[in-house]
Amino acid sequence: MFRTPIATALLIASVSAADVVSFEDFSDTTGLVLNGSAATASTSDGEVMRLTPSASNQAGSIFSDTQVDASDFSSKFSFRISDPGGSIFDGNTENGADGFVFVVQPIDSSLGGVGQGIGYAGIGTSLGIEFDTWHNSANNDPSQSHVGINLNGSVNHNSGLPSADITGPELDDGDQWFAWVDYDGTTLEVRLSQIDSYPAEALLSMELDLESILGQETAYVGFTSATGAAWANHDILSWSYTGFVPTPSTAAFLTLAGIATSRRRR
Repeated sequence: MFRTPIATALLIASVSAADVVSFEDFSDTTGLVLNGSAATASTSDGEVMRLTPSASNQAGSIFSDTQVDASDFSSKFSFRISDPGGSIFDGNTENGADGFVFVVQPIDSSLGGVGQGIGYAGIGTSLGIEFDTWHNSANNDPSQSHVGINLNGSVNHNSGLPSADITGPELDDGDQWFAWVDYDGTTLEVRLSQIDSYPAEALLSMELDLESILGQETAYVGFTSATGAAWANHDILSWSYTGFVPTPSTAAFLTLAGIATSRRRR
């Protein structure tokens, strides 16, 4: 899973993992490019980044205004999807759409599209982690509330990339969620929780060579979202992106090995 030598690589990663992107809220958006419907909004959560408002046919995205190191990374964000509405059709029993995507891509910092593509469809040469709130049969979606790994601007699940249904509270039930995306240079892991505590088990895991996918080690990072005939508010409440941070289990291994580390708080 990790590069060799293990101890040396992890020590370097943990010591050098300074925040590249850090937003406890979005009262100051310096360092971001906002596109389409994306705008700050004052809510009970404070000043948030609203990628799309609860209205039909909206599209919004935010990206870092410069490329950052994507050879390995750890990103954490909190989000709330609220006020769903619109028609019910396709494979859905509740309204509200379409979700949002965490995106790593080297092309441009001003992208976004409407509807079932979630603002991500068509962004070639990219990695996307979708938090999808609408069942699109044309996309082979597994359910009306799921998380999936996407590559190269495709949101179609017939490619065999991993996805996971979110049962119980759905992603657009107005709850606050916390997500972690970690890439150590070899393995991508996605975690999700309704409490601010790093889960021991990954929801999704996949080995990939991101440098080969992107064609380089740097990229713009950010989020896309879109609505169509159904809609919701898609709010990012906080966000950080840094060099890869070893997981708690890895840190425990390093401690047992007698290696002093300095880890950023997750």
